[in-house]
Formats: sequence, C-alpha cells, structure tokens
Amino acid sequence: MASDHHPLVPALKVAIAFGLVAGAGVLDARTTATAQGRPPAPWCANLGGRDGGWDCGYYNFEQCMATARGLGGSCAPNPSYIYAPKPAPRRARR
Repeated sequence: MASDHHPLVPALKVAIAFGLVAGAGVLDARTTATAQGRPPAPWCANLGGRDGGWDCGYYNFEQCMATARGLGGSCAPNPSYIYAPKPAPRRARR
C-alpha cells in the first residue's frame, strides 16, 4: 500500500514540478529566439488616447488603419523598419 507520508514523496513532487517548469522554459527560449530573427513590420499604429502608445506590428497600411481608426489614432512608417539593415542579396545558383 502506497503512502503519501513517506519523507521522499514531497521532494519527488517538487522535483517533478521543477522539471516541468524548466522544460517549458527551454521551449519558450527557443520560440523567443525564433521571433527575434523576424524583421520589423513596416507600419506602426498610434493607439491614440492620452498615453498615445504605438503598436508596430502591421505589415500593410490598410491593416494598420483598421486598428488605428477604431481607436482614434493614425498610422506612420516604422522607423525600425526604415533603418533596419537589409539582408544581403542571394547569389544565384549555377
């Protein structure tokens, strides 16, 4: 008959929980590294309001305006996109 009163049972539960958290952290770190390699989007929406935050995640002007118009804001080109280094041209295969 198994008993939860054995002194190693709580330690085992903590070890399993720690392993799950560490595993999730490894998967999350891989996803973050992949996302950071993506170039910035070309359009930013000014979200309006007193704080006037910016959301620079729009890949075309119409998409940006659909969000900004509903919030009383506007759209502008993303400076990070304009000044981002451009990738080297691909060489043609022979």
